[in-house]
Formats: sequence, C-alpha cells, structure tokens
Amino acid sequence: MRKFARTHWKILIAILLAIALATLTLETDSAVRASGPASGPELSVRLRAHVGALASHEHDSAAPQALEQAARHIETTLAGYGYGLHRQEYEAGGQNVRNIEVAIANTAPGARPERIFIVGARYDAAPGAQVGKRSDADRGSGTAAVLELARLLKTMRPSRGTEVRFVFFVNAAPPTPPANATGEQIGGMPYASTGNFIAFAGTLESSARVRQALAAFQARPDFPTEGLAAPAHAMGVTWSDHASYKRHGYPALMITDTAFLRYPYYHTLDDTAQLRDYAGMARVLEGLARTIDALAGAART
Repeated sequence: MRKFARTHWKILIAILLAIALATLTLETDSAVRASGPASGPELSVRLRAHVGALASHEHDSAAPQALEQAARHIETTLAGYGYGLHRQEYEAGGQNVRNIEVAIANTAPGARPERIFIVGARYDAAPGAQVGKRSDADRGSGTAAVLELARLLKTMRPSRGTEVRFVFFVNAAPPTPPANATGEQIGGMPYASTGNFIAFAGTLESSARVRQALAAFQARPDFPTEGLAAPAHAMGVTWSDHASYKRHGYPALMITDTAFLRYPYYHTLDDTAQLRDYAGMARVLEGLARTIDALAGAART
C-alpha cells in the first residue's frame, strides 16, 4: 500500500477515471506503432515543481485570487513553451473563470480540423482543499502532467487534418461538460491516475480506441498496463469527466491507476504532493507522449 500511496497521481487525456471492472479484456493491435520523444532527466524535477506551485492552496471559484494564480502559472508555462493561448471565459459562482487551451494542428490555413484529440486536466482544487477538509494534490499532478505533455509534444506534427489540443479545465464540480459543444469532430480524449499498473479503459463503443492506445503505450513496455472495455452501466465506468464526452457521442477512454479503489488517501488531507512518485510519473508520461503521437498519426519536426 505504501508503494500505491507514492504512485498516486492523475491526468485527464482522452476519457477516463478507471475502475478495474472489465467485462471485455482487450488485446493490443500489433499494427499500431509509436515513436515518442525523449523527455530528458529533468522531467521528474519539472513535475515536482509544477505540483508544488499548483497544489499548495485552495484554488476554486470561492478562492478567486488563488485560482487566478494557478491559471497564470499555466499560461506563463505554456507561453514559455512557445504556444499561443486560447481562453474560454465564463462566469461561475459570481467569478470570472476560464478554461485554457493550446493546440498543435496540421490543417490548411483557415480550415477546421477534421478530427481533434483532447488532452486535458482540471486545474481547480475542490472546496476545502488544504484548509481542513481535504487535499487536491491529484489535480495539481494532473495539471503538471498535461503541462509537461504539451512540452514533450511541442515538435510533433499530427497527420493531415488533425489537431491535438491541450486543455486545462476549471470548475470540475459539479460535473459539467469540460468542453464547448461546437459540433467539432473530436477523435478521442484520454485520462490517467495511481498504483503499480496503468489501465486503459473505455465503454464498449470506444473499444477500438482502447486497443490502439494500449498498443501504442506498450510499444516500449516499461510500465505495467491493462486494457478493458465495459458497458456504460458498469460501476465506475462513467464516474469521471469522460462521461460528459460520452453523452455527446465522442469516443473516449480513460488512462488510470484506479484512484481511490487502491489509494486510501484520495481527497483527504493525507494526500499531499510529497506522496507523489515523480520518477514513476515521468515514466508514464513518456509512454503517454508516444501514445498521443501514435493516435494522432504524428511525425517529428
């Protein structure tokens, strides 16, 4: 259990929140190949710094100054990577808040992408975080993971007509669709979380995406993985943000460590940034970068 505690973290990358309740075990498709970028030895250090900056204070619409500080950390980091920022601004709880996104696209000038892959995380902390009720270091680690994926994948070139979008969602609870319903053709959306293996899971409708993502991740088998697809009514399969995408008909899968099913400190004051296994997070991120490369049909530039 101590090892599980040190490996708890969470990122949203396609659709998600994993429950080890499979009704259909999937084998990988050997035709899928992935060649991912090297992350460099500093990745775990960078992850630790992001989590420290994001998970030390309550930051939600009830604590607008801290929420703004978290948003500025994200925006400053992404701008430093060379991205142009797009903000989805709206009002919540009497405060102006925003989703933040950046993208890498291979489209003709003025053309809309034919398919979109969303890689996302929630950057707000739940009410009460770090002030006597519970900790939300999981969201800090999720945001850190997506920030570093955006850095690792900055030089990718998706297949023609494809866009890879990194999105940082605000106001995660109560659950709301973490993207606008614009009719865009979203090709997939991933997610990750804790334990000694990573699970790739989705509903039966997303079984092909699960196979493809699992195969890409296992192209270099340096982290234990499992894959499954289950009906939407199976317990836990729709317990997280991917359910919003599922309701709108988008294919989605979750990449998860099964969170509270194996991690007793989930959303408690004992869930602190010090419990993160940053070296393990870095290993998983390297695999996820290869996975996104493969799903988006990317080439290196």
